[in-house]
Amino acid sequence: MDNLMVIEIYTKEQSDTFAQINVSQRNERMPTDHYYTGIAVKQQDVYLAKAVLYINKSISYKDRNVALVGAYEAQENEEAVHKLFQNIEKRAIEQGVDFLIGPMNGSTWENYRFHDHPQKPLFFMEMKHEPYYAMQWKSIGFKPLAHYYSAIATVAPRQNEKIDKLKSRLLRDGVIIRGLDKDNYVADLKKLYPFLHDSFKQNFLYSPISESSFLEKYLPLQSVLKPEFVQIAEHEGEIVGVLLGTDDLFNRAGKTLIIKTLARSPKRLYRGLGLVLVNEFYQKAVAKKYQQIIYALMIDEGDATSLSDQYDGHLLKTYTLYGKAI
Repeated sequence: MDNLMVIEIYTKEQSDTFAQINVSQRNERMPTDHYYTGIAVKQQDVYLAKAVLYINKSISYKDRNVALVGAYEAQENEEAVHKLFQNIEKRAIEQGVDFLIGPMNGSTWENYRFHDHPQKPLFFMEMKHEPYYAMQWKSIGFKPLAHYYSAIATVAPRQNEKIDKLKSRLLRDGVIIRGLDKDNYVADLKKLYPFLHDSFKQNFLYSPISESSFLEKYLPLQSVLKPEFVQIAEHEGEIVGVLLGTDDLFNRAGKTLIIKTLARSPKRLYRGLGLVLVNEFYQKAVAKKYQQIIYALMIDEGDATSLSDQYDGHLLKTYTLYGKAI
């Protein structure tokens, strides 16, 4: 009897308790927005597998009733993983769900996707997970839903007359490009919040985030962000474009920057602003003698028009998001 696996269920009110359960000892912050229930599989007081079923009603995928599986941790134990997902699916079906997506910690604002080659070194702000996780999910019927990639480009001096002309036009029309105001960091975040919400609302599986959750997510970055590598474009007092870049704090061997977020207003007046922001970022990287730039976690839409191509970027890593009908 002592070898029986036990299923533990943690309600929304018990989410803090669930967050303390360690399986892989990664101890990352567990998002609680859209948390519906936490499920853990235990044997002889050892946790073998756990995950959260998130129900985010703002996410739509085709005509399916979607729920998300995130905060996933597991040991290499096939029986425990199967028991975990049997219970996840049972509770999802009880809520009218017919399609699961994951890994996703509640929304695309949080960590989601699995590495396709998890043995490769991580860069800063990249998700972490055990190398066998994707195989565990595929073994119980999850199939690829979307593909993503990161590219890397070598930093070298160059001139682009087309981008110079775009910049001149934008400045002539009154667009101002500035760095992050770290002395008024919270104020800048509060200005960025509605802009990013509007900019990303057409993205695949996007859902809104509350201002308080947005601030909670980005306040910890204040100590690591360098003002010159966060490009903010404003016009008539309103933010119309942003590039969020940071040092790769995990790379001790060379000076590497990461472009994490890039967005611009869709209005015709700001056409080309993304190229200009990347070029400004790139020129500052040259001046500061950085060696390479990573264009992080872009969705693969089957074309070759990414901004990284403008700077001779090449593929660094790929990632996959999975789905399963239930």
